[in-house]
Amino acid sequence: MSKKEKFYFTSIDDTFCVRIEDLSKDELEELDFELIEAIPDNNNPEYVWCTHFEEVGEKSECKKSVCNAYKSNSGRGKCLHRGNLFQHGEKVNVKEEAIFIHDQIRKRR
Repeated sequence: MSKKEKFYFTSIDDTFCVRIEDLSKDELEELDFELIEAIPDNNNPEYVWCTHFEEVGEKSECKKSVCNAYKSNSGRGKCLHRGNLFQHGEKVNVKEEAIFIHDQIRKRR
């Protein structure tokens, strides 16, 4: 993939972000194609998102000696399950992008 994946929150109250392709066309229509951009939170060095446990954890606990789910990603001390934290950005209309993505998914089937 040449571009970074875009993530969105479906509402300002959501704590989990999704990709457009993770939402059905009906869900997008119900939201009037209005989503909130998920902006990487790079100013939070003490916490990480664990994709294994699907929760935020302290970065200091994300190591082989502490976590039984730790799997080396690079051999340099970064876990395969270490994900990114995101914060809420601006509300955007994703109708054109969503229609394009869902058309591409339908063509692959």
